[in-house]
Amino acid sequence: MCMRLLTSFLVLVVGCANALAQAPQWPNKPIHLIHGFVPGGNVDLTSRVVAAPLSEILGQQVVVEGRPGAGGTVAAGIVAKADPDGYTLFTMASGHSISPGLYPSLAYDPVKDFTMVSLLSSFPFVIAVGANSPVKTLAELLRVAKDQQGRVTLAHAGVGTGMHLATVLLQSRAGVQFNLIPYKGGNLAPLAAVQGETQVVFDTPAGMLSFVPSGKLRPLAVTTTTRWKNWPEVPTVSETVPGYEVKGWIALAAPKNLPKPLVARLNQAVHKALGRPDVIERYAQMGTGATPTEPEETQAFLASEVARWLKVVRDEKIKPQN
Repeated sequence: MCMRLLTSFLVLVVGCANALAQAPQWPNKPIHLIHGFVPGGNVDLTSRVVAAPLSEILGQQVVVEGRPGAGGTVAAGIVAKADPDGYTLFTMASGHSISPGLYPSLAYDPVKDFTMVSLLSSFPFVIAVGANSPVKTLAELLRVAKDQQGRVTLAHAGVGTGMHLATVLLQSRAGVQFNLIPYKGGNLAPLAAVQGETQVVFDTPAGMLSFVPSGKLRPLAVTTTTRWKNWPEVPTVSETVPGYEVKGWIALAAPKNLPKPLVARLNQAVHKALGRPDVIERYAQMGTGATPTEPEETQAFLASEVARWLKVVRDEKIKPQN
């Protein structure tokens, strides 16, 4: 009896070993890294910076694809429906956690339909005005906005993005109303303020780095509770509006049910990529910090962010977008 069981066990082990040996090794073809925004913006640049070392580490090309629309929800829907085979990945931006409050009829579950691999970066958002603006501080801007309710024009990267809800939250906390003008991402919103199309812009440091050093944009405040080390002279919003805090982040994700061995392999590759000096330097130039995390930690972080922003949308009585 024991000998028969042992024989059966050995047959099973050998069979599994043969099956694994015959199975195609991952990855054996290009990997598609999808994001939901136009070229040239923070999410696109972050995707491209990390795609190059990932291609080297994994031995297959990681191809970055932008599928813009509806604050990143179009791309999220594509990834949510993709096969969990490791060949479709998602550069998830912080606006993903905001979308459930703004778009109540999403075609996917923002948490359950995604396998989180790791955070990639975190950063503040920035409020800025054009070089010709008479406004020198956030307090001045808020006074003008109160005097001209709904008439001060403010550019942001699109409905449903982190910058959009950060702006709406500022309006609610400060008791002001801007004339919000959404752009399609990239550096289009900062460019609008530079060219005088709008009076104010709310964007990422990456979107403004081409314009702040040259004096074409004047940053008034950052949205994190501590000043950003690259621009230590720029105050935080919370120094004028106590309790205000919004931090942007970008993560690497995949469709739900991605096999754990692939999750582990990708997580190891991300940690290795984000530890490279050239990647760290490029991120710093973009105004962001590399923040690799473990898969379970990242999954829990996403769930907490979605819950947090649903509460903000409800408490601040922010209207849905559809």
